[in-house]
Amino acid sequence: MKLLSYILLFFLSIGAYGQKASMKLDTAQLRIGEQTVLHLYFEYQNPYGEALIIWPDFDESLTKDIDIVDKTVDRDLLLDSASSTYLREQQLLITAFEKGKYTIPQQEIRLGDSLYFTNTAQLFVETVEVDTSQGIADLKPIYAVNYPFSERSKDWIKANWYWLAIIGGLILAFLIWRYYTRKKPEEEEEIVKEVIPAHIIALGALEKLLQQEEWKSEEKKIYYSELTETVRTYLENRFDIHAMEQTTREIIRDLKYATISEEDKVYLRKILREADMVKFAKFTPSDDEAYAYLNKSIDFVKRTKEKTASGN
Repeated sequence: MKLLSYILLFFLSIGAYGQKASMKLDTAQLRIGEQTVLHLYFEYQNPYGEALIIWPDFDESLTKDIDIVDKTVDRDLLLDSASSTYLREQQLLITAFEKGKYTIPQQEIRLGDSLYFTNTAQLFVETVEVDTSQGIADLKPIYAVNYPFSERSKDWIKANWYWLAIIGGLILAFLIWRYYTRKKPEEEEEIVKEVIPAHIIALGALEKLLQQEEWKSEEKKIYYSELTETVRTYLENRFDIHAMEQTTREIIRDLKYATISEEDKVYLRKILREADMVKFAKFTPSDDEAYAYLNKSIDFVKRTKEKTASGN
């Protein structure tokens, strides 16, 4: 029987090797209402990473006389990588409100099928000494606390953020609805909008110059500006040449790739260059030359106009 006891003790010591549970107080002496930290430790080996530890589950009280104010999450720390030794720790912030000597009982920790118990700990709680030589004093007046507007605003937002989110969502939904309801008629209007052919616009402007006999004006610079602006606009609308944004040299370069006859290209080069001379070199052409360019411009538009379904 004695031999059997030795064998059992031997196997228990082997199973417990490397596992150790303990707890420790930061300070064991408190005054009523003061707080201290209780550290709960469990050292164990886990070479295969499969250790299943069941940790004590604490509520708001450690004992009927000791309260838990706060607690951390239990966490592991690697002590020795060679032996895969870990230390699990949890911290409990505790307090007591009655004078006395209190025993913190052993805490039970389970590793697999084995149970381990920590040591006990003693906590001494003393009262606050009262100076009885002093008389009873009146209550002190209430002091106003500085509570700035910025802090009040932050606290109000924290307390009412969900209402602000609901209101913001409603405003956003209204703006989206408003955007799409107003956009639809504009799109419909764009669809039915009549597109005036390029040659109609150009011939209207050129006929106006012809009727007003602008070529006879002494202000040849204004006349040539209106004439070439009409021609440039027509080139842009009819042949997709960005003539309104280009210099004369750039327009002449792009004319090489346009579906325009060589005769018309020669005319365009001449009128654009002569207009530049009038505007920038103070060249004054005769009335006959100005009139001839107007007629050639009208003929050019009529020859190159895009055929429409109505034949205009």
